[in-house]
Amino acid sequence: MNVIRVAAVQMSPTGDREKNLETANKLMIKAVKKGAQIIGLAEDFSFVGNLGGKLTFATEVNKDSAVKALRNFAKKNKVAIVAGSIPFKSTQKGKVTNTCLVFDTNGRIKARYDKLHLFDVKLNKDYTLLESGYIKSGKDVVTVDLFGQMIGLSICYDLRFPELYRAMALRGAKVIFVPAAFTLHTGKDHWETLLRARAIENQCYVVAPAQIGQYINRVQTYGRSMIIDPWGQVLAKCQDKEDVIVLEIDMDFLEDTRNRMPCLNHIHKKTFFSSKVYKKQS
Repeated sequence: MNVIRVAAVQMSPTGDREKNLETANKLMIKAVKKGAQIIGLAEDFSFVGNLGGKLTFATEVNKDSAVKALRNFAKKNKVAIVAGSIPFKSTQKGKVTNTCLVFDTNGRIKARYDKLHLFDVKLNKDYTLLESGYIKSGKDVVTVDLFGQMIGLSICYDLRFPELYRAMALRGAKVIFVPAAFTLHTGKDHWETLLRARAIENQCYVVAPAQIGQYINRVQTYGRSMIIDPWGQVLAKCQDKEDVIVLEIDMDFLEDTRNRMPCLNHIHKKTFFSSKVYKKQS
């Protein structure tokens, strides 16, 4: 069988970076003991706090304590890590990037994805969040080869933009990671539905490690980290606590799904992936 064992780590991080890294390490060890080859962490797994906190410790990639810890863990345990997201200094004053790094089994950084879509919303009269006020948006769609399979990278709010996932699928992505800190308010209605939709329409496995617990401004995150197959079935889901799920995903099943229903071969690329489609008609 052509299989990979993937893990999704669910955490409830705080403003204490050292404690967060200890928790991540403990849960990743649990994943390794269950045979995980690729471990996915949640968005902002290393720190949850206000803008001032992120700006204070955000540094260059090669100076970050979380990066050093993950490099060592990957190399020591011979696992790949899709490292949720970590804030780094950006070229724009007063802003950080929201960055997912991918480490290979030698502890080397193999890919970097900066979150494209920023969460600028007013969910209700008590909760407004403007990520664009302190995060510099990325510009690139990113895929990376791990264990001979193309992996797609996204972060949280990206999930609401299907064109990003279609672009990754057209680049050959077969497994897409969605580290997130989905709010309870939106998560209870949209999280699983959107994840299953992205899996079905792109005939990919989706691995979604999420935060659970209190986020910024007393907002609760939804959790329910899960792994979904290319048919849209939820194969594994975390309980409402810090936990890790590890699952063997069958790449032959993915190929069989694509062969039986070759939707990706039927895309009108010239119509929908052309600038003309976005032009207003006169």
